[in-house]
Amino acid sequence: MNQPERHQAGVRDVDFGTGVKIVEPCNLYGCRIGDDCFVGPFTEIQKGVVIGARTRVQSHAFICELVTIGEDCFVGHGVMFVNDTFSTGGPAGGNRELWRETVIGRSSPIRTKRPTPPR
Repeated sequence: MNQPERHQAGVRDVDFGTGVKIVEPCNLYGCRIGDDCFVGPFTEIQKGVVIGARTRVQSHAFICELVTIGEDCFVGHGVMFVNDTFSTGGPAGGNRELWRETVIGRSSPIRTKRPTPPR
């Protein structure tokens, strides 16, 4: 019988500020999370992401590379960021030259309804 390739969710290589609370399971790697932040369950925060102090990231959020979120922000349940603009009419296929950065200013509420594109 065939077996799938397995990957473990977890927390690794994260620069945490003081007073951070996370609810597992979550997948956090290579990112920076500021003081007094909250990260809910079933979230993924990828490498290079910066989350400002006192920001709350609710459950089921996906924050990809090239995203910076300011202090005192609220990232709602199920919010998804994308860094691929699909400028070629399809996915970039890992070509980082086609990706764009997203910067969210301080005290910004980010809600669900649709993916948040690069700005």
